[in-house]
Amino acid sequence: MGKLIKTSVFAAIGCAVLLVAGCLPNGLSVNAARPQPVFDGNAWVTYWDFEQGLKEAVKVQSQLNSVSYFAAVFDGNGKPMIMGHAHNFIGKKLVRYRAKINKYLTVVNDVYMDIHNPKGESIAKDTQVLLKLFQNEETIRAHIADLFNIVKKNRFDGLEIDYENLWKDPVVARNFMHFLEILVPMAEEEKIPLRIVLEPGFSEFETPIDLAENKFEFPEGPEYVVMCYNLFGTHSKLAGPKADIKFLDRMLVKTSQLPRPHSVALAVGGCVWQEGKAPYYVTENEAVQLAKTLKAEIKRDDSSQALHYNGRNSSGKNVECWFADAKTIIAWKRQALDYGVDGISLWRLGGNHKIEKYYPGIMKKN
Repeated sequence: MGKLIKTSVFAAIGCAVLLVAGCLPNGLSVNAARPQPVFDGNAWVTYWDFEQGLKEAVKVQSQLNSVSYFAAVFDGNGKPMIMGHAHNFIGKKLVRYRAKINKYLTVVNDVYMDIHNPKGESIAKDTQVLLKLFQNEETIRAHIADLFNIVKKNRFDGLEIDYENLWKDPVVARNFMHFLEILVPMAEEEKIPLRIVLEPGFSEFETPIDLAENKFEFPEGPEYVVMCYNLFGTHSKLAGPKADIKFLDRMLVKTSQLPRPHSVALAVGGCVWQEGKAPYYVTENEAVQLAKTLKAEIKRDDSSQALHYNGRNSSGKNVECWFADAKTIIAWKRQALDYGVDGISLWRLGGNHKIEKYYPGIMKKN
């Protein structure tokens, strides 16, 4: 394994720093000098909005180095399974200036009791399945073998790990870090590029812990991708943007403490808070359509550059929506670039109004 860089449990917040990202080249040995990463433009296509997501990926392929297919989950026995159209995703040719665009398989710790019934019984972001998979080195290596097999069988170029709810429990977090220590050298040996997605609260815990025993070391090698969103969302009673200036600054400083390459993920779309109903996420197109239905005036918030509006539905219930458009995403990108980032991922493709506008680098055709 390569050199380890220490990251403390609580990230220091307060100074501007450089942020870089990129994909680990195939064949890089453990002892070889690691080259500077190249900028990695990435976006996710999800299995539940595959057709629209893939169409948008084609439109902006000149701006992408990689695309992640968010589709791998676990069955009731803890085995990774792919939902949706993996063969169609892999079969679609995506290129950037004659260069191949790498396709990653994203694995998330959602558990489906019946893999053939996505609407059936399921557990989102389940940590119990992770504890089972991470209980010892033997189970970890078996899990990694399953992951590598599914990547190779379906002809993906790389593997993306998106295990969430880790940082609510130090035990789960420590087991996850042990998993990474084993995963990274195995992936290098198999020449499988890795992306590790981290939640905004990574290395922070909700309960007091012994700081001396919980200094985590993130191994060099993967591209670390920090989710710079969910400031407000389905988890919050109050309405607001998925990110704002202060939140992004905090995330960018925190991200800088990770080994390079490291990058950030920004979220498109938005969330709706309706009186008497649980909050729910919407795409940009859905948010605009809802505003028309409510005959609500859309305004832009200065502190986040997000759009928002209030209105009342046919039942007289108050409805509030916050969402991002191209101008929002570009503002967030510029803030990230001011910190020196070398990689930006978009969550997610599908349901965006003129996705080309999200990428200033796309020139208008005559």
